[in-house]
Amino acid sequence: MIIEKYTREYENLRDSFKCGNNIIDNFLREGNALDENQGITYVMLSDKRDVIIGYYNIEVGRIDQREEVGNNIFYRPMGGTVNINYLAIHRDFQGIKVATVDDKNIYLGDILLNDCERRILSLRKQVGITFITLYSTNEGYHLYKGRNSYEDFEDDMSTFV
Repeated sequence: MIIEKYTREYENLRDSFKCGNNIIDNFLREGNALDENQGITYVMLSDKRDVIIGYYNIEVGRIDQREEVGNNIFYRPMGGTVNINYLAIHRDFQGIKVATVDDKNIYLGDILLNDCERRILSLRKQVGITFITLYSTNEGYHLYKGRNSYEDFEDDMSTFV
């Protein structure tokens, strides 16, 4: 497996990517994954570079805390964030266990998420990052919340655009 930045070189592989969610599939297919205003996209490729096994897209943002004072609402910046907008594995590769470490099964999705988090940690040395946010479907929620310790936003937190 190879994980690298998605470029036009791999556009010929995008139409065969199907994770089971049309919105996530279409982000890759419709060219949004190449638009740097939509974040940067990284793909997990087969060793022969002929199949997109999975992908993720990240962008920067900010988390604000919502405060109500009387009839006014104020947003107080809490810190910079990297948003994981999309993270998906092709349906033919979902549920494939690649290792077991300390009684914990490691799947391709875990490897993709780990690569994403490592990339974010290296960005942290260059820009201020306090949070990592991840937008999840109901189907993927267990991967992030239960297995990787991501937490839900509190009611008074929001992302700033």
